[in-house]
Amino acid sequence: MKFVKVYPAMILALLLSSSACEKGSTLPKDQNSESNGNPSDTRLTCIWRSNSTVDSTFTDYISEVKQVGDSMFVIRAKGFKKVFTGYLGACNFPKEAKKNGLSLKVSGYLVTYPNILLEDIIANPFEITSYKIIE
Repeated sequence: MKFVKVYPAMILALLLSSSACEKGSTLPKDQNSESNGNPSDTRLTCIWRSNSTVDSTFTDYISEVKQVGDSMFVIRAKGFKKVFTGYLGACNFPKEAKKNGLSLKVSGYLVTYPNILLEDIIANPFEITSYKIIE
């Protein structure tokens, strides 16, 4: 029975790690995104897939942190048509906010790329621009 509970968490971790970015990486503003796999949108600072762009901007969105597996954290996202997974998977998730059930006010960019809807991902790619832990 324990295996059944761990299996979805393992799948989520694999999907998020294969779909996104390298934490803490920054992009030179003058490089061609087509050739090196960097986003084509200069507002993004993580290394995303080629042709990644900002789909929309979230400002002061209050939500809850959800832990998936041992070390994966996502942000619940409800009421947004463009967030088709129900979760935001941030490439630059702050260490101090990695607590299951924590309330978080977050601003950032919802990231998209060609054919994202054809992929089986658990959390929409997201890049945090600011956050505040709600006590």
